[in-house]
Amino acid sequence: MIMAISCQNNPDPTLQFNRQDIVGEWTMVQVAYSGEMPNPLNPSSLLQFSGLGTQLLGKVNIYEMPDTGNINISFVADLGSIQVPVSMESSGIWTLTNNDSTLVLDNDSVSFNFVMLSALPNEQVWTTSFIQIPADSSYWADIDLELTLVK
Repeated sequence: MIMAISCQNNPDPTLQFNRQDIVGEWTMVQVAYSGEMPNPLNPSSLLQFSGLGTQLLGKVNIYEMPDTGNINISFVADLGSIQVPVSMESSGIWTLTNNDSTLVLDNDSVSFNFVMLSALPNEQVWTTSFIQIPADSSYWADIDLELTLVK
């Protein structure tokens, strides 16, 4: 009796960005968020929040020669009694730092740092932090994101 054994070669996720893998268009399929903001009922105290975003819209495009990119993501964060829209939009030059574990997207006025948590050729998990200040509000939110992206 001859038995055929099939071998699958599934790559292990890494903690580094690989230039060949990150170039292209990525779609956000999940976002976990956490952070703090002034409590609307008591602005002298901070409101902690966390959860999974809903109403996801998100694309990340990474190009080579020149090394440019853009990010345009938005989602809704549930803060219990209120639903808050969250968005991050930027474009600029990208570079890899910290032994290729961090992708920096710099547009001269602001830089976003994305740290790799899990890298596969077609699915990646990045973290980043930023402050959102809505144009029509005196409130701010300090937000940490964990983005799951697929190609």
